[in-house]
Amino acid sequence: MYLFTGLTVSGSPVRGVVGQNVTLPCKYRVNHQSDITTMCWGRGSCSSFQCSQPILWTDGRRVTKRQSSRYQLEGNLAQGDVSLTIVNVAEADGGVYCCHVEIPGWFNDQQKNLEVAVETVAATVTQVSSSVTPRWLSISSSEAPQAFAVSTSVHLLEPESRGTGMYIRIGVILSLLVLVFSLLIFTLCRGRRAGLDWGVHSLRW
Repeated sequence: MYLFTGLTVSGSPVRGVVGQNVTLPCKYRVNHQSDITTMCWGRGSCSSFQCSQPILWTDGRRVTKRQSSRYQLEGNLAQGDVSLTIVNVAEADGGVYCCHVEIPGWFNDQQKNLEVAVETVAATVTQVSSSVTPRWLSISSSEAPQAFAVSTSVHLLEPESRGTGMYIRIGVILSLLVLVFSLLIFTLCRGRRAGLDWGVHSLRW
Protein backbone atom coordinates (compact mmCIF):
# COMPACT_ATOMS: atom_id res chain seq x y z
CA MET A 1 0.00 0.00 0.00
CA TYR A 2 1.61 3.26 -1.10
CA LEU A 3 0.71 6.71 0.06
CA PHE A 4 -0.50 9.16 -2.58
CA THR A 5 0.17 12.86 -2.76
CA GLY A 6 -2.05 14.82 -0.42
CA LEU A 7 -4.25 13.77 2.50
CA THR A 8 -5.76 10.29 2.45
CA VAL A 9 -8.20 8.71 4.86
CA SER A 10 -8.40 4.99 5.45
CA GLY A 11 -11.80 3.58 4.49
CA SER A 12 -12.09 0.98 7.24
CA PRO A 13 -10.68 1.11 10.78
CA VAL A 14 -7.80 -1.07 11.92
CA ARG A 15 -9.23 -3.39 14.57
CA GLY A 16 -7.32 -4.50 17.65
CA VAL A 17 -8.01 -6.47 20.82
CA VAL A 18 -7.03 -5.33 24.30
CA GLY A 19 -3.74 -6.93 25.37
CA GLN A 20 -2.63 -7.81 21.83
CA ASN A 21 -0.53 -5.98 19.23
CA VAL A 22 -2.01 -4.01 16.36
CA THR A 23 -0.22 -2.71 13.25
CA LEU A 24 -1.18 0.42 11.32
CA PRO A 25 0.04 0.02 7.71
CA CYS A 26 1.93 2.91 6.12
CA LYS A 27 4.50 2.85 3.29
CA TYR A 28 6.12 5.26 0.87
CA ARG A 29 7.97 4.60 -2.37
CA VAL A 30 11.75 4.17 -2.19
CA ASN A 31 13.53 3.74 -5.54
CA HIS A 32 16.97 4.99 -4.44
CA GLN A 33 18.77 5.55 -1.15
CA SER A 34 18.20 9.26 -1.62
CA ASP A 35 14.44 8.65 -1.39
CA ILE A 36 14.70 7.61 2.27
CA THR A 37 13.31 10.48 4.33
CA THR A 38 12.05 11.50 7.73
CA MET A 39 8.54 10.84 8.93
CA CYS A 40 6.42 10.90 12.07
CA TRP A 41 3.41 9.23 13.62
CA GLY A 42 0.94 11.31 15.60
CA ARG A 43 -2.39 11.10 17.41
CA GLY A 44 -5.31 12.82 15.77
CA SER A 45 -5.80 13.85 12.14
CA CYS A 46 -2.85 15.03 10.09
CA SER A 47 -2.15 18.75 10.01
CA SER A 48 -0.82 20.66 7.03
CA PHE A 49 2.92 20.34 7.66
CA GLN A 50 3.61 17.78 10.44
CA CYS A 51 2.07 15.51 13.08
CA SER A 52 -0.02 17.63 15.45
CA GLN A 53 0.54 15.29 18.44
CA PRO A 54 3.70 13.34 17.53
CA ILE A 55 4.30 10.01 19.26
CA LEU A 56 7.22 8.77 17.13
CA TRP A 57 9.88 10.23 14.83
CA THR A 58 12.32 8.53 12.45
CA ASP A 59 15.05 9.87 10.18
CA GLY A 60 14.20 7.13 7.67
CA ARG A 61 16.82 4.69 8.96
CA ARG A 62 16.15 4.50 12.70
CA VAL A 63 13.73 5.80 15.31
CA THR A 64 15.04 9.06 16.73
CA LYS A 65 12.27 9.81 19.23
CA ARG A 66 9.25 8.05 20.64
CA GLN A 67 6.68 8.83 23.30
CA SER A 68 6.50 5.24 24.58
CA SER A 69 8.34 1.95 24.03
CA ARG A 70 4.96 0.48 23.05
CA TYR A 71 5.27 2.28 19.70
CA GLN A 72 7.45 0.23 17.35
CA LEU A 73 8.47 0.35 13.68
CA GLU A 74 8.96 -3.32 12.82
CA GLY A 75 8.99 -2.97 9.02
CA ASN A 76 11.94 -2.45 6.70
CA LEU A 77 12.60 1.28 6.93
CA ALA A 78 15.09 1.19 4.05
CA GLN A 79 12.27 0.05 1.77
CA GLY A 80 9.81 2.68 2.97
CA ASP A 81 7.83 0.45 5.35
CA VAL A 82 7.04 2.75 8.29
CA SER A 83 4.02 0.80 9.58
CA LEU A 84 3.38 1.51 13.26
CA THR A 85 2.94 -1.39 15.69
CA ILE A 86 1.28 -0.65 19.03
CA VAL A 87 2.30 -3.26 21.60
CA ASN A 88 -0.17 -4.46 24.24
CA VAL A 89 -3.10 -2.37 23.03
CA ALA A 90 -5.35 -0.68 25.58
CA GLU A 91 -8.78 0.86 25.12
CA ALA A 92 -7.18 4.31 25.40
CA ASP A 93 -5.22 3.60 22.20
CA GLY A 94 -8.37 3.80 20.11
CA GLY A 95 -8.81 6.77 17.80
CA VAL A 96 -7.26 8.41 14.74
CA TYR A 97 -3.51 8.24 13.95
CA CYS A 98 -1.58 10.23 11.37
CA CYS A 99 1.25 8.88 9.20
CA HIS A 100 3.19 11.91 7.89
CA VAL A 101 6.07 11.36 5.44
CA GLU A 102 8.21 14.37 4.58
CA ILE A 103 8.96 14.44 0.83
CA PRO A 104 11.37 17.12 -0.45
CA GLY A 105 9.69 19.88 -2.44
CA TRP A 106 6.72 22.16 -2.08
CA PHE A 107 3.53 20.47 -0.85
CA ASN A 108 4.92 16.98 -1.55
CA ASP A 109 4.44 15.54 1.93
CA GLN A 110 2.42 12.34 2.05
CA GLN A 111 -0.14 11.89 4.79
CA LYS A 112 -2.56 9.22 5.82
CA ASN A 113 -5.15 9.07 8.59
CA LEU A 114 -5.84 5.67 10.15
CA GLU A 115 -8.52 4.92 12.70
CA VAL A 116 -7.91 2.27 15.38
CA ALA A 117 -10.93 0.47 16.86
CA VAL A 118 -10.05 -1.38 20.07
CA GLU A 119 -12.27 -4.18 21.33
CA THR A 120 -12.22 -6.12 24.59
CA VAL A 121 -11.84 -9.89 24.65
CA ALA A 122 -15.43 -10.36 25.86
CA ALA A 123 -16.83 -8.32 22.97
CA THR A 124 -14.76 -10.33 20.48
CA VAL A 125 -15.93 -13.67 21.85
CA THR A 126 -19.56 -12.53 21.79
CA GLN A 127 -19.24 -11.41 18.18
CA VAL A 128 -17.69 -14.73 17.10
CA SER A 129 -20.23 -16.86 18.98
CA SER A 130 -23.18 -14.94 17.52
CA SER A 131 -21.87 -15.49 13.99
CA VAL A 132 -21.61 -19.29 14.40
CA THR A 133 -24.74 -21.25 13.48
CA PRO A 134 -25.22 -24.66 15.17
CA ARG A 135 -24.82 -27.46 12.64
CA TRP A 136 -28.02 -29.28 13.63
CA LEU A 137 -30.13 -26.21 12.95
CA SER A 138 -28.91 -26.00 9.36
CA ILE A 139 -29.78 -29.64 8.42
CA SER A 140 -32.21 -29.61 5.53
CA SER A 141 -35.18 -31.95 5.17
CA SER A 142 -33.30 -34.01 2.57
CA GLU A 143 -30.40 -34.56 4.96
CA ALA A 144 -32.53 -35.46 7.98
CA PRO A 145 -33.51 -39.02 6.82
CA GLN A 146 -29.85 -39.79 6.07
CA ALA A 147 -28.80 -38.74 9.57
CA PHE A 148 -31.60 -40.86 11.09
CA ALA A 149 -30.63 -43.86 8.97
CA VAL A 150 -27.03 -43.68 10.09
CA SER A 151 -27.92 -43.54 13.77
CA THR A 152 -30.34 -46.47 13.33
CA SER A 153 -27.72 -48.62 11.63
CA VAL A 154 -25.35 -48.00 14.53
CA HIS A 155 -27.91 -49.26 17.06
CA LEU A 156 -28.65 -52.34 14.95
CA LEU A 157 -25.04 -53.40 15.19
CA GLU A 158 -25.27 -53.93 18.95
CA PRO A 159 -27.47 -57.13 18.89
CA GLU A 160 -25.30 -58.58 16.13
CA SER A 161 -22.17 -58.08 18.22
CA ARG A 162 -23.87 -59.72 21.21
CA GLY A 163 -24.89 -62.72 19.06
CA THR A 164 -21.33 -63.10 17.82
CA GLY A 165 -20.05 -63.29 21.40
CA MET A 166 -22.65 -65.90 22.26
CA TYR A 167 -21.63 -68.06 19.29
CA ILE A 168 -18.02 -67.92 20.39
CA ARG A 169 -18.90 -69.06 23.91
CA ILE A 170 -21.02 -71.95 22.58
CA GLY A 171 -18.18 -73.01 20.29
CA VAL A 172 -15.72 -73.06 23.20
CA ILE A 173 -18.08 -75.14 25.36
CA LEU A 174 -18.66 -77.67 22.54
CA SER A 175 -14.93 -77.96 21.99
CA LEU A 176 -14.39 -78.72 25.68
CA LEU A 177 -17.16 -81.34 25.63
CA VAL A 178 -15.63 -83.07 22.60
CA LEU A 179 -12.24 -83.08 24.29
CA VAL A 180 -13.64 -84.60 27.51
CA PHE A 181 -15.60 -87.19 25.54
CA SER A 182 -12.50 -88.15 23.54
CA LEU A 183 -10.45 -88.59 26.72
CA LEU A 184 -13.17 -90.78 28.22
CA ILE A 185 -13.32 -93.05 25.16
CA PHE A 186 -9.53 -93.28 25.10
CA THR A 187 -9.45 -94.28 28.78
CA LEU A 188 -12.12 -96.98 28.30
CA CYS A 189 -10.42 -98.41 25.26
CA ARG A 190 -7.11 -98.54 27.05
CA GLY A 191 -8.70 -100.32 30.05
CA ARG A 192 -10.28 -102.96 27.86
CA ARG A 193 -7.05 -103.59 26.03
CA ALA A 194 -5.24 -104.07 29.34
CA GLY A 195 -7.85 -106.63 30.43
CA LEU A 196 -7.47 -108.59 27.20
CA ASP A 197 -3.71 -108.67 27.56
CA TRP A 198 -4.05 -110.01 31.11
CA GLY A 199 -6.46 -112.82 29.95
CA VAL A 200 -4.16 -113.97 27.20
CA HIS A 201 -1.25 -114.09 29.63
CA SER A 202 -3.32 -116.24 32.04
CA LEU A 203 -4.21 -118.74 29.30
CA ARG A 204 -0.58 -119.21 28.44
CA TRP A 205 0.21 -120.25 32.00
